[in-house]
Amino acid sequence: MTDIELFDKEFLAAAARYTSRPKEEMSMRVRSEETNEVIPFAIAFPEEFETWKGVKSIWDRRGIIYKILDNSIGESMKLWQVIERYNIDRYPEHALNIAAEHATGPDLTDANFHMAVARSYFILTRYKEAEERAQKALNLVPNHLKAKILLGDIWHYTHKEERAHELYNEVLRIKFMSDNRKSLTIPELVCFEHDLLHSPVYAIALLKSEPAITEVTWDAIAWEFYHYPHFRAAHAYFLIQKGEHMKGFAKLITLSKEMPWFKEGVINSYTLMQQLGLEPQMGADKARLEEIIRREHWTV
Repeated sequence: MTDIELFDKEFLAAAARYTSRPKEEMSMRVRSEETNEVIPFAIAFPEEFETWKGVKSIWDRRGIIYKILDNSIGESMKLWQVIERYNIDRYPEHALNIAAEHATGPDLTDANFHMAVARSYFILTRYKEAEERAQKALNLVPNHLKAKILLGDIWHYTHKEERAHELYNEVLRIKFMSDNRKSLTIPELVCFEHDLLHSPVYAIALLKSEPAITEVTWDAIAWEFYHYPHFRAAHAYFLIQKGEHMKGFAKLITLSKEMPWFKEGVINSYTLMQQLGLEPQMGADKARLEEIIRREHWTV
């Protein structure tokens, strides 16, 4: 595909995530003011297109498109969709601020609202608040499948792994009532657009369960779950275990910068830096990590 065609494809895929609408064919198009003919998104948004062309990672390119969508359809979004938009774009704290500032009575009785807030807390590893919100969603809509998946993720990280996998299996049983396929690939099971079990925890379990899984497969799934520190850390550990120490370390360092609340990522970045003997040439990162550890009263 040309850059213009790829931008169109990524724009529509990003719009589906932006609005939290998996498996939905996005019909969004832009028309020329002069001719009223449908034009590519690259022509409609030339400055953003030029910026997009210079960005390598899919998650950062997606963020560029999200800013366009903020200006075009942002005001028509429901509050829970806005919260999820910022969760996916790696701003869970901002998502919680928006929830606190803008929630009204109808939001408080909306299961989707509590599910979205629960996800913000989960990404921030505030598991108690995350579980409370996921349970609120399920109290309102007992068969809310996305809330069940999220509660399973929360339970996995709060030492309730067996209950978590019971929830995953329950969701899959319901999903497969309308899906007759005998076998599925990992991407088909966990990716957003297939809307089966879009869970970073389940994805990690599948990737770790098969010894033959390669770095290419991890990379292919990473763009689905880059907003979850849990997945990013697991990806780094996979690389380290395969002997790709510097690749894994680079992922942990980036994670510690983008998500400094993630204790596991910060501590492991610091200890691996020491183990690799990189402290002399990484003075600024060493000081940054030590400041986080001191401020949070963590022990190495």
